[in-house]
Amino acid sequence: MTVIAPRRLEPRDLEACATLFAQVFSAEPWSEPWGFERALARLAHFHESPGFVGVVTPGEGSAAAGFLLGNLEPYLEGYLFYLREMCVASHRQGQGIGSQLYRALERELTERDVRAVYLATGREIPAAHFYQNLGFRCSESMAFYARGLPGPESE
Repeated sequence: MTVIAPRRLEPRDLEACATLFAQVFSAEPWSEPWGFERALARLAHFHESPGFVGVVTPGEGSAAAGFLLGNLEPYLEGYLFYLREMCVASHRQGQGIGSQLYRALERELTERDVRAVYLATGREIPAAHFYQNLGFRCSESMAFYARGLPGPESE
């Protein structure tokens, strides 16, 4: 199967990326009940946010083989990039698409004076190993905190 070179993610790509996102993150190891509409709302939110940067690898027809996206954040000197979502079609994982996407992102970020990329992912899922192979390290000095809130039905 031929891998098409990654390119900048454009508004016309959002629906294909949302379809892929819903498929991938509804399956193991995430098993999150994503539907197309919620996935599209999430990706469109990031796309419409200040500092958006995204890269997509087109797949067959109108499908996306993979994508990643996030936002630039001003920092002391230059910018940081928060990688919010990365997704590769399950049947295309292990073919170098994710690595190509990340290298394309790094080239884009280097041109924009970005000093670091950060992300959050589960420690025990294959994505963690993938990011470590790209040179990411789990921070010893920073922690990711989360707190659930009661839903409106609990009032």
